[in-house]
Amino acid sequence: MRVNHSMLHNTILQDITRDYKRVAQLHEQGSSGLKVKYPSDDAIIATRASNAGSRLREMEQSKRNGNTVSTYLQMYDKVTQEMSALVTRTRELTVQGANGTLTPNDRKTISQEISKIKDQMIQLANTNLGGEHIFGGADASHRPVNDDGTINLAPKADIPQSVDLGGHNFEYGITVYDSFVVNGNESVFNLLDNIIKNLDKEDPQYYLNDIALAKVERFEYNIQQTTAQNGASQRFLEMSTNRFEEYSTFLTEYVSKEQDADFLETYTKLQNQQTILQAALKTGANVMMTSLVDFVR
Repeated sequence: MRVNHSMLHNTILQDITRDYKRVAQLHEQGSSGLKVKYPSDDAIIATRASNAGSRLREMEQSKRNGNTVSTYLQMYDKVTQEMSALVTRTRELTVQGANGTLTPNDRKTISQEISKIKDQMIQLANTNLGGEHIFGGADASHRPVNDDGTINLAPKADIPQSVDLGGHNFEYGITVYDSFVVNGNESVFNLLDNIIKNLDKEDPQYYLNDIALAKVERFEYNIQQTTAQNGASQRFLEMSTNRFEEYSTFLTEYVSKEQDADFLETYTKLQNQQTILQAALKTGANVMMTSLVDFVR
């Protein structure tokens, strides 16, 4: 095939343009630290890195969700400890109130203390964390218990809160129905009211000894169950969080291995490519300066 002057010029310009592009590409790798920045650089590696990056973001979100749940579980621990202390005191007062030798004034003093315990229980049931009521279930924006001790029958208040932990729907919320119900559908607030009412009677021994005391003990058992459930949730969360940390570390290293440029290697290639470009420019200049007149001479 006959090679004319125009074809030679075009070939030289194409080679120089290719060398410029290669220098620019290596320079961008060095400045950005990424050897694959666009799919056009390497479609396979870019796709793998993109998928791993998406998974990494999911893990980061799961870790944030885990931190939120951890705060809730710590608050549940604190509240149940206070509840346990209050119900222990309630049992002591119930036993004391059943003493037949007490005077009406003695029983009045006990009923006043139990009334204060009820108020404290209502405050605990309405514990608010970051604008959400922790015992409000899936409807955490509403107070679960009214000022008089009646449970607020809000929609979804009996449904535990849940969150996504690495693809697992983790239920962690303890509702007011789980924590403040004595037996069946009777609330602890109603029980305390009945104890107060009976203390105002002349002969409260039967109710306090045979009914109230048994219900108080059942409520104590409910608190123990809630505490155990919360502890199990904390252990599961701890294992999940550790797994997220390990997986996030692995994904970070994987994405780095796929995308990150080796600085020394990139710098060496850039130096070599610049040398090649300079040689191509020099050679091209010598060839392209030759015109048809030179051949005629």
